[in-house]
Amino acid sequence: MLEEVFVQIVNMSVTAGIMVLAVLLLRLLLKKMPKIYSYVLWSVVLFRLLCPVSFGTEYSLIGMLDTGTVKQGKVAYIWTDEVLKRDEEKNETIIEEAGLEKESTSSEQILPQIEEEQQLNHKMLLKMAGRVWMFGIVLIVGGSLRELLLLGKKLKKAVWQRDNVYFCKEVQTPFMIGILEPKIILPFTIKEEEMEYIILHEQIHMKRKDHIIRMVSFLCVCVHWFNPLIWLAFFLSGKDMEMSCDEAVIRSLGNSVKKEYSMSLLALASGGRIVGGAPVLFGEGDTKSRIKNVLNFREQKKAAIGVCVVICVVAGVFLLGNPTE
Repeated sequence: MLEEVFVQIVNMSVTAGIMVLAVLLLRLLLKKMPKIYSYVLWSVVLFRLLCPVSFGTEYSLIGMLDTGTVKQGKVAYIWTDEVLKRDEEKNETIIEEAGLEKESTSSEQILPQIEEEQQLNHKMLLKMAGRVWMFGIVLIVGGSLRELLLLGKKLKKAVWQRDNVYFCKEVQTPFMIGILEPKIILPFTIKEEEMEYIILHEQIHMKRKDHIIRMVSFLCVCVHWFNPLIWLAFFLSGKDMEMSCDEAVIRSLGNSVKKEYSMSLLALASGGRIVGGAPVLFGEGDTKSRIKNVLNFREQKKAAIGVCVVICVVAGVFLLGNPTE
């Protein structure tokens, strides 16, 4: 059972890795456009990490690359011995029902014969790999839970300010924590004039449900931890998420606050970046890139926005679809 689950995860991870490379190319194409479009494109990778089945279409990246085999809406690159054996038995049944004579070499003609010793070695290898995979999940989740417990002790000293906003002496950077009832945690060192920008930034995250998306993304990283492309996608999607949120703040308050907002980001940068409790919180990181993006942000013309929407829709169908069986 563990081997079949592991093989399914590997197949999904390979497909998602291909999607990551495609999104990286599309990010370059949309480099000067609002980051919300780059952020949306990462949803394709998230879907591939979560769902092994997709719709069939003649126009798909997987079909164009001619990688893997599609069965029942799933793309597979490796198979378990059990699946191969079931396919062989199915083919033999079809031959018998058709009334054809079965020669001793028919199995070789339908499917390469797997020797008993090779089957055993293959199964043992998959079992060992599956156990290592599970150990990695436990290690990552356990480490994050430990960080959350330590953070929870610090947040017991948090002081309510208003609504769902709290001050805490034990933290040096603002962040949001929680799933169903997220709370905004601010350091005591934050200045009065900075609060408006930072709170609005976190409220936009909550409105877009970024905290839930981030939690699901982190769980995907836990499951697909062996794939470095998934880690890259996790950090770059977080970067696009933060930049798109910064842009939403500027769009809401106007270009006149760019300088003040950038100074707020710079002032809070010394607090570092929170990553240990990624399932339920995220802090603000990569300050240099964010400030540069804020200062360069310009409202795009409707025609340019329309082109971005078309690119995202077409790319979504092209990347989400599997080859037809």
